[in-house]
Amino acid sequence: MDNETLYTLICNLFFPVLGLLVWGGSWLFGNLHQNKLLLTLDNEEKALVGRANPVTNLSQPSQARQVDSSSLIMESISVGPSWWQMLMGWFKSLFGGKIHSYDKMLTYGRRVVIHRLRVQAIQSGFDEVINLRVETSMISKQSKKDDKTAAYEFTAYGTAIRYSASQD
Repeated sequence: MDNETLYTLICNLFFPVLGLLVWGGSWLFGNLHQNKLLLTLDNEEKALVGRANPVTNLSQPSQARQVDSSSLIMESISVGPSWWQMLMGWFKSLFGGKIHSYDKMLTYGRRVVIHRLRVQAIQSGFDEVINLRVETSMISKQSKKDDKTAAYEFTAYGTAIRYSASQD
């Protein structure tokens, strides 16, 4: 085998293998990272189990008590897909259908903003949050006339209420 043939063979194998390693590494480390984030969130949510600070989308307070004060509270987070998720989303966009690779990221974003909103209400001394709304916005960049998803922003807001200490 001469040097030119060997060089061509190495180039023809190296770049596809490198591409597979990059995408495979993105899948592996992206999944490990997202699973770690979800486990941390699970533990934080379990620490609040039994607390009496409900968060609902109802427009009326859950108790028939005098409301002492209320305030708008809000939390937001930006979450971006891994390279693997973007690749799978691109493949799915060719054939259509639901993009399952984004489900974990989207679920995580929604859960985090609602959890943080609840923690903020507890720390501020409110008894519950009503009229909860969660909005999702796609942050994208345009490249060569194609929109590419860069991240998703999740914003949760609601009315935090504090009941009077005495029952009237």
